[in-house]
Amino acid sequence: MASSSGRVTIQLVDEEAGVGGGRLQLFRGQSYEAIRAACLDSGILFRDPYFPAGPDALGYDQLGPDSEKAKGVKWMRPHVKWNLTLSPRLDRVRPCIFSHQLWQFGRWMDVVVDDRLPVREGKLMFVRSEQRNEFWAPLLEKAYAKLHGSYEVMRGGHMNEAFVDFTGGVGEVLYLRQNSMGLFSALRHALAKESLVGATALVRDLDSLGAGRSSCPPVPYLGLTILSPAQSDRGEYRTEEGLVKGHAYSITGTHKVFLGFTKVRLLRLRNPWGRVEWTGAWSDSCPRWDTLPTECRDALLVKKEDGEFWMELRDFLLHFDTVQICSLSPEVLGPSPERGGWHVHTFQGRWVRGFNSGGSQPNAETFWTNPQFRLTLLEPDEEDDEDEEGPWGGWGAAGARGPARGGRTPKCTVLLSLIQRNRRRLRAKGLTYLTVGFHVFQVRSWLLGLWDSPRSRALLPRLLRADRSPLSARRDVSRRCCLRPGHYLVVPSTAHAGDEADFTLRVFSERRHTAVEIDDVISADLQSLQGPYLPLELGLEQLFQELAGEEEELNASQLQALLSIALEPARAHTSTPREIGLRTCEQLLQCFGHGQSLALHHFQQLWGHLLEWQAIFDKFDEDTSGTMNSYELRLALNAAGFHLNNQLTQALTSRYRDSRLRVDFERFVSCVAHLTCIFCHCSQHLDGGEGVICLTHRQWMEVATFS
Repeated sequence: MASSSGRVTIQLVDEEAGVGGGRLQLFRGQSYEAIRAACLDSGILFRDPYFPAGPDALGYDQLGPDSEKAKGVKWMRPHVKWNLTLSPRLDRVRPCIFSHQLWQFGRWMDVVVDDRLPVREGKLMFVRSEQRNEFWAPLLEKAYAKLHGSYEVMRGGHMNEAFVDFTGGVGEVLYLRQNSMGLFSALRHALAKESLVGATALVRDLDSLGAGRSSCPPVPYLGLTILSPAQSDRGEYRTEEGLVKGHAYSITGTHKVFLGFTKVRLLRLRNPWGRVEWTGAWSDSCPRWDTLPTECRDALLVKKEDGEFWMELRDFLLHFDTVQICSLSPEVLGPSPERGGWHVHTFQGRWVRGFNSGGSQPNAETFWTNPQFRLTLLEPDEEDDEDEEGPWGGWGAAGARGPARGGRTPKCTVLLSLIQRNRRRLRAKGLTYLTVGFHVFQVRSWLLGLWDSPRSRALLPRLLRADRSPLSARRDVSRRCCLRPGHYLVVPSTAHAGDEADFTLRVFSERRHTAVEIDDVISADLQSLQGPYLPLELGLEQLFQELAGEEEELNASQLQALLSIALEPARAHTSTPREIGLRTCEQLLQCFGHGQSLALHHFQQLWGHLLEWQAIFDKFDEDTSGTMNSYELRLALNAAGFHLNNQLTQALTSRYRDSRLRVDFERFVSCVAHLTCIFCHCSQHLDGGEGVICLTHRQWMEVATFS
């Protein structure tokens, strides 16, 4: 609310209140039902205009229009090539349109495709099923390719990218060579929450397996294996124990059995190819099964070549190097108290060079310009009955495991996921994933009372780091943190200051939490809006009268001439002249005059503002270069009486900075004049000129960023 000193505050309201990230959005505005109805009415088969069957859909480089791999490609419908229809009349009731729902950065997208698939030498080029009449996998693959721009854009990647895009969950990677403590408990816990779990068979020497092979494994999802173009025709590299090196397996179960007094931890794995199984200890034909009670053996063991097998944990650690877990969101799992769901917050952000892309070094001054999110954890996790480590064992922060049961420090499990948005789509333009990560800092209770003060950013270097993710050049960087109940600050960053990218930050916790972006309120001091009332010096008033002539009002060019003389003394304090351009003078007429001209009393008000703005500019232009950087601009705007949120500050910075990311005096005057005009206009709708006015986010940005 407005303070006693008199402020006008803009309160932003959500014009789509109640609409969460689970709302289905139509990709490219294409509605399956509308397209299907149109095709049925006209009696034609669907041909997708937004993803035409042709060279551009295949790719841009190795699958580009002039590439060897793109030669001889035909786009064929399954019912034409594979003769699936029993009667030609069936085509009239089946318009060959398919819809797939895929998750993209906080939103579910409904992607519509036709059924024309790329065929070369009589075979599907990419994903294909062993069943001749099964085509759901290549159609899903086509929808995925359309979402990203082409088939080639999907080349390479990590298992969890597909996990996340198909489920909307949060993916995390456990590197087994670094730490295997608590793994069995972690897997048991994940599967109990219906998470998707995969593992990659260790490859010690990739070069020995064939030249040109991609280091990225195939991606399994519910039995589907998505292969990149470079991988689709390669052979199977089997070991003597029946594993496929570099291959991705699904983990589908855990179980503990006892051999006398020895406890054996078993993992159930599945090869998504549906064949090629482990032949070592606890494989289908291993005699160790005969030592178990019949009831236990019959419940666990299925002897057939179905790709699923059991493996002891210690053997698993010898043959696999990573585990990837995708925790599913409540919107996928549905409400189920027995399952123990997740609580989720999603934020969209962007790193902008010269504004909030501060790099990854907390000891650097620019680091604290990065986006920041406050996280409050109040409810500790339930204690795990597992007889080894607590919840998720050693997968949390270093030192997260508390003392033994009875004196255990309460911990809150929180899963943080940082995703770079839309970078894969930009591969055709030569862009790759940036190296990104995040830090988690603990906010002591005594700092909370100072948090909303104007100089709160000065407190940030005092925070203690509680955890951090690795810096990684991957789309998704996630970390499971085990933190004490309390307040934390999450700071996502690029590795290098100045890197620009869009990002999505998601917070998953087993217990309830609160999470908000650290953002200033949008308000202005009424006294600053009115400006100081200063009588004009005699010489300045005479100059005004002389330039105004009989009209007694200045136009834009006359105002420019007056200011070029009146602001001349300021040149002694800086190496750069204080010149105001014609376009800025036209803006000043709009803000302080009649729109086309400026009367004497209007100029008197404008002059008071200009003198104040000039003093503020000089104060924050500490190196007397005649310019300010983005951080100094934010401080200068605060000194001028404006408190703005991150989104608006970012928009204003991008608009008013020059090619060197600097803001000179004229640009500063233009920016502050624009804000003054906006808040004066808003205050006219309030009783007494102060209070709160509500605008939607869209209305505010339209008002605030355009003249």
